[in-house]
Amino acid sequence: VRLYRALCEAEYKSIVENGNTFVEYDFALEKKWFATCLEHAVKWGARFYPDGVYGIIEATVLRKSLEYMFYAKALDNIEPAYSADIALLNKIVRRLRLL
Repeated sequence: VRLYRALCEAEYKSIVENGNTFVEYDFALEKKWFATCLEHAVKWGARFYPDGVYGIIEATVLRKSLEYMFYAKALDNIEPAYSADIALLNKIVRRLRLL
């Protein structure tokens, strides 16, 4: 399954600099939210980064992994999303790529 996350340049750099793993940093939320499709991630990117400076990553996880993630039907009144803490993400994400 592919999930999508809009993120700032600093978060993307931290992922790359740490071997494609998620790390904790100051002022970050405990959980990372992922859209279920690219179009929804673009909506979140536009909302949280109105200057248009953001990236989107695609995370591939096993379908079974979704059972361990928190699910919201309409996060921020946009669309469905899944979230997980950093420790879980680093166990279940099989592939990350910048779109």
